[in-house]
Amino acid sequence: MRRRHRAWARIDLTAFRENLAVARALAGSARVWPVLKANAYGHGARRLALACADEGVERIGVGDSGEALELREAGVRVPLLVLGAVIDAELPALLRHDIEVGVHSEGRARALGAFARKQGRLLGVHLKIDTGMTRLGVLPEAALRVARTIASEPGLSLRGVMTHFAARDGMQSGRSLEQQQSFQSTITQIRAAGIEVPAVHGANSAALFSGLRPLGDAVRPGIALLGILPHELTAAHTLRPVLSLHAQIVFLKDIPAGQAVGYDGQWIASRPTRLATLPIGYADGVPYRLGTSGQASVLVHGRHCPIVGAISMDYCTIDVGHVPGIKVGDTATIIGQDGNECLGAQKIADVAGTIPYEVTCSIGARVQRVYHDTASSPADNRTRAPLPAY
Repeated sequence: MRRRHRAWARIDLTAFRENLAVARALAGSARVWPVLKANAYGHGARRLALACADEGVERIGVGDSGEALELREAGVRVPLLVLGAVIDAELPALLRHDIEVGVHSEGRARALGAFARKQGRLLGVHLKIDTGMTRLGVLPEAALRVARTIASEPGLSLRGVMTHFAARDGMQSGRSLEQQQSFQSTITQIRAAGIEVPAVHGANSAALFSGLRPLGDAVRPGIALLGILPHELTAAHTLRPVLSLHAQIVFLKDIPAGQAVGYDGQWIASRPTRLATLPIGYADGVPYRLGTSGQASVLVHGRHCPIVGAISMDYCTIDVGHVPGIKVGDTATIIGQDGNECLGAQKIADVAGTIPYEVTCSIGARVQRVYHDTASSPADNRTRAPLPAY
């Protein structure tokens, strides 16, 4: 069969919907606000956001203003929250498109309020409390003062108070418990001062899937909705991987024993064998370290085929000498299942010495996103303008 794409990521929207249902079951009465930052961790934020809208989510979190505006351009009308910092040049567009922002300091609250008042608009904001991530947000001892500043600004509307947990194993870490206690104490203080807090939210994927209580009014899972969790948290939860990564074989070459392969000849054939060239490299999201690890493989015809030689920017080579019937145009699976064998993003990350988040986020624009959805939903029957694959 002739393949349309050199390299492609298959995105299973049905699996995404099922993972969202799992998160909702865990969240109980708390609302689930999916976080689709970094192009939904490389999966394609536009299509996933539209799926979220079809599933009735009440708010979507993004990393920066550009991501929020991209979703508005795609027709996403769900309330959007920029979780990260915003700069002054981004404010006019955020106000025009009714996009909410996080507030991380008293000075920023005043500046945002003054700008919104000058434009005659109301800007929805979420006060972020830094309970231990030490990245963005006001310290707990300053939170009440900043909350009062927001409440006094006629150009601002306080939509929520949030925090972010630092431990990747969630509530299995004592540090997370300390953060939760600090956060709850700060919320109590703000409300005792008579300031209405419409929504309290803090739980990321790790916190939600490790039993954080109380969860507050909303939770913000991101990577879990894509079927990926840290090692410590995966056993007790049934999540389906949403992404698989593939490339077609574009070239085959028989080489003799002793032949050096790739940049610097880092791999030398110990026997006569056959190599296959795949049109996907480190510019496309295949970690460079896979080529130097001596432990990485891809799947072809349901068999593991070692990656040999250094990963190039555009290509990588695999040893297929042990696989009969290989031909140009056959599919190689870098992430995903082929027959009875499976290579998950976590496995790729382990070999490359990184985390699965980086693996999927690094999948580049040249890799086409191909979406599949077997669920019957409004998205199946509603006509939409074509979206870019990435």
